[in-house]
Amino acid sequence: MDTRRFLKEGFIAGIVLYVTVAVFFAAVNAFMGRSPFYTAHLLGQPLLGAAPDPLAPSPVAPAVMAFNGLHLVASLLLGVAAAALVGAMEWMRNAWYVFFFIFVAGSIMTILGLGILTAEVTHVLPWHSVATAHLAGAATTTAYLWWAHATPEVESGETAGGKGD
Repeated sequence: MDTRRFLKEGFIAGIVLYVTVAVFFAAVNAFMGRSPFYTAHLLGQPLLGAAPDPLAPSPVAPAVMAFNGLHLVASLLLGVAAAALVGAMEWMRNAWYVFFFIFVAGSIMTILGLGILTAEVTHVLPWHSVATAHLAGAATTTAYLWWAHATPEVESGETAGGKGD
């Protein structure tokens, strides 16, 4: 797989991951009668050096932007890593199970890492909701990459069987 396709798929996969998690938390927050940005605000406060206090008034925008910026960068990196695994899996088809194990182990490590990173806000944001959002993001990212690689790419007269006729 060429580098441009790999990076393009990785960035799209990262955006799919980012949007899935953002929509998940916005929906959960709306269902609970809170602002759609409640979770981003809570997770962004520690990034600004402030301990999250849901009862104290604080400016929402800086915390939301700080969290969303970090979340977008992390999602893009994870999307590129997932696309790299898929590309490696295509390159060495006989070792697909190794790459699948790496993907699953990476997802588990990410969930555990998120649990550690969000320990400061677990009194207002349950850890299981962070894990559920990550699993939803992993599912949609996997579905996108599966779709992207199930569809043969046709470039400049090439067909799935080789060079154009």
